[in-house]
Formats: sequence, C-alpha cells, structure tokens
Amino acid sequence: MERRVFLQGAALGVLTLAAALPAPARPGLSVAGALNLSGRQRMLAQRLAKAWVMRGLNVLPARADAILDASLTQQQAQLAELKDFVPNDDVRAALVPLERDWAAYRAAVAAPSRRDRAQPVYDLSEQVQERAHRLTLAYEKASRAPAGERLINIAGRQRMLSQRIAKFYLFRAWGVNSVAAQMELNFARAEFSSGMHQLANAASGVPALRALLDEIDGAWIVYRRQLEAPGDGAAQVVEHSERLLAQTERLVLLFEERAERNAA
Repeated sequence: MERRVFLQGAALGVLTLAAALPAPARPGLSVAGALNLSGRQRMLAQRLAKAWVMRGLNVLPARADAILDASLTQQQAQLAELKDFVPNDDVRAALVPLERDWAAYRAAVAAPSRRDRAQPVYDLSEQVQERAHRLTLAYEKASRAPAGERLINIAGRQRMLSQRIAKFYLFRAWGVNSVAAQMELNFARAEFSSGMHQLANAASGVPALRALLDEIDGAWIVYRRQLEAPGDGAAQVVEHSERLLAQTERLVLLFEERAERNAA
C-alpha cells in the first residue's frame, strides 16, 4: 500500500513538472528569464544522461524514453530562444561552444544505450553542463540587479543537482566510472545541502519561499536516505529525483518572479 501511494505521488510530481515547465517561446525574454532557461540547460544535460542510463539498466524503460524525448526537444527549443537574447559579448562567446557540444551530445544520447557507448555520454553530459553553466554566469553578469539573479542561479543549480545526483548513482550502478561517479555523487550531495542553506537565508520573511524550501528539505531527506539504502534502489532514486526536480522547478520560478518584480 505504501509503495503504491509513493508511486502515485511520484507520478503526480512528474505531471506537475510537465505543467510547470513553460512553453519554449516567450516574448521579451529578460535577464532573469534567460538565467532560468540557461540554468535549465544545465539540468537537461544531466537529465538526458540519467534517462539514457535508465534505458541501459532497464530501469523504468517507458519513463526513460519519455524523459529522453522530452528533454531533447526542450533543450533544442531553449537553445534557439537563448540565441535570440544576446545582451553582451560574454553571452555570445558562451553560446558558441554550448551549441557545438550540444550537437555532439544529442548524437551520443540518440545512440542505443550500451555500456560500450557510455563513456562519451558521461563525458559530454559533463561538458555540456559546464558550457551551460558558463552561459548562465554570462547572463548573471549582464544583470542590473545581481543579487536577485544570483538567487535564480543558485536555485537553478539545485534543480540541476537533483538530476546530477541520480545520474552519477546510475552510472555507478552500471559499472561506468564507478569510483569517479561515487566521488562526484558525494560532491553533488554536499553542494545541494549547501545550496539549501544559502536559499533558506535568502527566503527569510518570504512565506511562499520558506514553505517551498521546507517542502524541498523534506524531500531531500528522503532522497538522501534512498541514495544510502542497500541493494538495487535505482527505480526509487529515479522517482525521488523526479519529485525533487518538480519542486526545484517551482523554486526557480518563484525566484525569477521575485527578481522580475524587483526590477519593475
């Protein structure tokens, strides 16, 4: 019974995420909006690898296919939108390598999920994430209100880390770069906890943010326990990563809306 309720809740979280993600085209993209989109590119770089390895491990294969297809479509659409919003030379310079590496990554994750093909996916997921991070920093540099935009960046990294943690868990389970994957998993967990502290300090006196951060903190505790559980918990880790993704997506949107109001 508890398992059924958990899965129903996780499925609801996925539906909530799908509803929460905005349509790719938005008129009059702002720096805050661009920070959200470029930050989401970081997340999608991790999410694509997670889904690709899910297929290789035969973990929730139908879900893996759906995540992979949706992430590919969204990544491409968002990149096109970001290319139309270039407020400075730093952004322009950051877009070029991101677009180049994204083309290689897209081809890699389109290939069948086999262990002998896993290394390029592992490497490119890291490379594209780093390229997207540099683009995000370039947009943050273009901001006239850096404090608010920095919070969008931090919240966006929490969103990315929800997927990065699951990605490394699955690569380790598949026996691909197991030692490095475990090390990176530990780093990502520590960074997520640190990010929660930073955002909690920024949310003092803002009830909506405080309530959502409390919700995320509770989900993070459960997710963390699952990462440490013995045995094959890959499906459960995926479910927890999806739930945390939906929650952190809402968090980024709240910080984006707050930054837009303060800039008005």
